[in-house]
Amino acid sequence: MQSPSDNHPNAPSFPDLLRCDAIAACGKREMRDEEYRRRIHSATRELLNEHGIDSITMYQIAQTAGIGQGTLYRRYAHVGEVCTDMLKSTTGQFLDSLDNVSATAATPLAQLEETIERIIDYVDGKTALFAAISQQYAGKKSFLPHKQPIAQKLHALLSSMLQRAVDQGEAVPCDVPLTISALLSTLAPENYMYYRDTLGYDKDRYTAGLRRLFIDALRSAK
Repeated sequence: MQSPSDNHPNAPSFPDLLRCDAIAACGKREMRDEEYRRRIHSATRELLNEHGIDSITMYQIAQTAGIGQGTLYRRYAHVGEVCTDMLKSTTGQFLDSLDNVSATAATPLAQLEETIERIIDYVDGKTALFAAISQQYAGKKSFLPHKQPIAQKLHALLSSMLQRAVDQGEAVPCDVPLTISALLSTLAPENYMYYRDTLGYDKDRYTAGLRRLFIDALRSAK
């Protein structure tokens, strides 16, 4: 059996054609997967807005997205995984924005203050997703918030700001790792939602409280 290149030297060989078919099939599969992902995220967002996290099921997500449950379960084990994937699509961009705080705030303590405000803004805009994730992973030893990459990056970033503020005399001497760990615990989505939904705090009051605790209280009197 002759290959397509036997009579035409410049024609692709049979193995080349197979590779091209494989690449094309892979490209189509990636496009399909991305379309499914977009539809799943859109459906979940719609259901969260309409019903809240307590009423959402994987069946509802599949129905709203117009896909089969098997297709959904091949990608996500439960609603918490869907919401986690939705957060991942914005987390990188959010963390990158924190790296640019030094360009807008002149001193280390001012950078820390602005970063706190940005974290609260981010959490406030994503409370439905955080609530879903917290509900699905609550009590699971495999999910430790302080070991998540975003928590570790935030701890390193905020620790650097506070340490520079101490070194430059802008902040009083303190246990930097412990102070930042306490700050991040206060900034945890579950904590913010408790103050907002149970105690009736709005975002401005919550932000002002953290500013007094972690900026004003640390500021050097020099």
